[in-house]
Amino acid sequence: MTEQDPAHRLLGLLADELHAADIPGWVLPPVGDAPAQLVVPIGDGDAPEEPTVLVCFLPGHDDPAVLQYMTVLDHDVPLAAVPTVARLLHLLNTNLVVTGFEVGETFSSVVFRHNQAVSVDPLDPAVVAWTLTMVAHAVVHYDALVAAACAGTEMAELSRSFAGIQAAIFAPDAPE
Repeated sequence: MTEQDPAHRLLGLLADELHAADIPGWVLPPVGDAPAQLVVPIGDGDAPEEPTVLVCFLPGHDDPAVLQYMTVLDHDVPLAAVPTVARLLHLLNTNLVVTGFEVGETFSSVVFRHNQAVSVDPLDPAVVAWTLTMVAHAVVHYDALVAAACAGTEMAELSRSFAGIQAAIFAPDAPE
């Protein structure tokens, strides 16, 4: 069945192209209702359980095809923290090129999810690599801030921390 799944085949070809550009990843076959997924680790490689971006073609979206990029952040969101976490995620999303931070009240988690319409004939690996870079940027730079919000840090302190992160990112001598 995996060999007959066009999404699995395309994700495999995409993984090969990304490997050629030194972007690691592997493809998981479809299982039940879950579509085939490209798994791309992000971060600096120092974390014991490095976050990953799961990339899949959304079923039922063929003209155009839609890729979904999703990262689940490893933070529980206590009910009392939901309003502050939601405000912080809104602040982050309004300052990102590729948005996607969401809080799930029913499953007490924060995810970064971004959907992108793509052409599959041909599927341009550079478009996917760029989007992966933007997702990694958002998750790596703001994960600790999201963790602080989930732990109950007040919005005023989160705003000050966000301003500091932004200043560091956009400093003239900041590494790219």
